[in-house]
Amino acid sequence: MVSSGAITRLEADREETVAAPAIIWGPKDANTRIRAHAGSNGAIMTLGEATLSNAIGHKPEVAALRLMSARDFTLDLSMKSDIEQSLAACFSAILRELDAVETGMDTVIEAQIRILMVSLWRVGTADVTPAADHRDVDLTLETFRHLVESHLCDRWPVQRFAQELGMSSDRLHDICTRKLGIPPQRLVLDRLTVEAQALLQRSHLTLDQIADYLGFRSTPQFSAFFKTHTGFPPGAFRKAIRRRDNVAELLQSRTYADWP
Repeated sequence: MVSSGAITRLEADREETVAAPAIIWGPKDANTRIRAHAGSNGAIMTLGEATLSNAIGHKPEVAALRLMSARDFTLDLSMKSDIEQSLAACFSAILRELDAVETGMDTVIEAQIRILMVSLWRVGTADVTPAADHRDVDLTLETFRHLVESHLCDRWPVQRFAQELGMSSDRLHDICTRKLGIPPQRLVLDRLTVEAQALLQRSHLTLDQIADYLGFRSTPQFSAFFKTHTGFPPGAFRKAIRRRDNVAELLQSRTYADWP
């Protein structure tokens, strides 16, 4: 967030100058640098996958927030003083929590991030300036992802997704494999696996409750699915995560960045 002055965003093939007040949102890129102009003030916040997922939560707006979180955009706040004040308050609260290091710090920080994201979401996509690469994103894939997020636990078959998109299953398969190199069914199953891992890692739900929440007919069916896609039974996965045994190898490698 740029509170005063201006910054220059340096990328491999272009430069972008952003004047305050504004907020820049996007995936972390090792090839991108931020250079603050003299006298400028602002804050840079990097969110890990777990923190972002916890902040988004499982409320009705989860699909919209997940879609927004994957975007790369710049929002001019010069005519949005209420949003600017709300975002500034969130950053201030987060900094206070980081300084205090008190019990429940993570919970408070995640709550502030959720407020920040909902504030941005309420502005709407019409007011944000998308990055160049996002302008080329296939609308069909973005809509497909939205449907997957909204109906993940409904266990829709690919045919149902295609029907909602107004196309044949073969057409959806062609788009996904051509653009992403992965068929739609694999994308849905990967997303379901990521959700199962998140619940096992960060919730206190029992295996029966997780299986029911994700739309499986039984716990054995969920266990078989999870072992097939990760190589570990869900109970063993949860125990290993809590012991921090080979966490990097246990966690699903695919993330939301695999989607457009």
